[in-house]
Amino acid sequence: MTRNRPVIFIWLAVTLLGWVTLEVIDSYLPDGAAALAATPWLVWQFTPIIIIPMVCVVVWYVRGRRRGGRVIDPRDAFFAAALLLLFLVLQSPIEGFSDQFLTVHQVEHMTLDMIAPMLLMLAAPQAALLRGMPGGLRHKLVPSIMGNRGFHRTFATISQPIPASLVFVGTSGFWMIPRIHDASLRVPLIHDLWHVTLFASGLIFFFRLLDPRSVPLGAPLLARILMCFVAEMNFILFGFYLSAKSVVLYDAYGRMAPFWHISALGDERFGGLTMWIDGSTMIALGALIALYRIASHEDRTAGRRIALVGAKPVRGSEFHVGKRRNNRNLAFGLVGFVGFMLIGTMIAAVVYDHMTNHQADAAAFSQMRARTLNGPSAHEVRLTSKSPQSDKP
Repeated sequence: MTRNRPVIFIWLAVTLLGWVTLEVIDSYLPDGAAALAATPWLVWQFTPIIIIPMVCVVVWYVRGRRRGGRVIDPRDAFFAAALLLLFLVLQSPIEGFSDQFLTVHQVEHMTLDMIAPMLLMLAAPQAALLRGMPGGLRHKLVPSIMGNRGFHRTFATISQPIPASLVFVGTSGFWMIPRIHDASLRVPLIHDLWHVTLFASGLIFFFRLLDPRSVPLGAPLLARILMCFVAEMNFILFGFYLSAKSVVLYDAYGRMAPFWHISALGDERFGGLTMWIDGSTMIALGALIALYRIASHEDRTAGRRIALVGAKPVRGSEFHVGKRRNNRNLAFGLVGFVGFMLIGTMIAAVVYDHMTNHQADAAAFSQMRARTLNGPSAHEVRLTSKSPQSDKP
């Protein structure tokens, strides 16, 4: 412990200096709706509690990769992309616009709970981060947390397919309740808790969905398809509701309306379409990646087994028969899932079109009825009085 004290003091000193520097920079940057309308490219946020952990994670990852002695891997690109996206949606002008428009907020939250977690699970940075951590954290703090029975049991429970799907969908739905949603936009602490829970639920969901291991270590294929189905239906149904409704649900937005001339109702409808289309697309992409990773892992495992036995694969053997059967079941499951999603989307689109046309027809019928009952309008009377009169009796 005595040998590690200078290193700990250096880390604390650098962290404190970085914290003060970021606070000073942030105090000189513009903020608010007026600044977003005038100079949106200057509305950056340098929040120490976000940037400092990100810098630490990057340093640990680079050190761990160097200690591992491995060359540059494609997974490094996934890790860098995830960190860059997190920085952009949390510190760039996107964060400022997300407090003004529900559509931008949906893009930010899809990055937090889907895109960034998916990239991190593809990068699999756990080993590199552990190797790059300071000795005190790696040998004392991490084992004490990971070895805790309560933590282990809790994670083992919520990372199962059904609980992970319910946590993922429930977290997103909870924060979309109008009162809670508006309160989180007005109270920064609640807003930060919203981001943390979204990111954590996304990590748990995609950890189980993208796990390349087969049963019993990984989830069964049917369970993964069910996870995608639950997530897809959440985005389709709620996105459809937001895009089809005719009342404003969230009162905390709309402060940018004088600058950008976007109504609150139109913003919420665009936000619903973003959740509906983009969210469903990301879940479908996650399903395809999961299928590819499972198939690749099975091929590698089978190749190692054949190499250990020292025999060449024989056409028509038990392995190939089972492989064909699994591929056939996988194809049927994938086709059924995609077909169900397409049918559901088409039905929702037809219902949406019917509702919008019905509203337009009802409005037109009301205008015609009012005109028939009340007679011609004053404008029509003036036009009639100015028209030349006929000489005929």
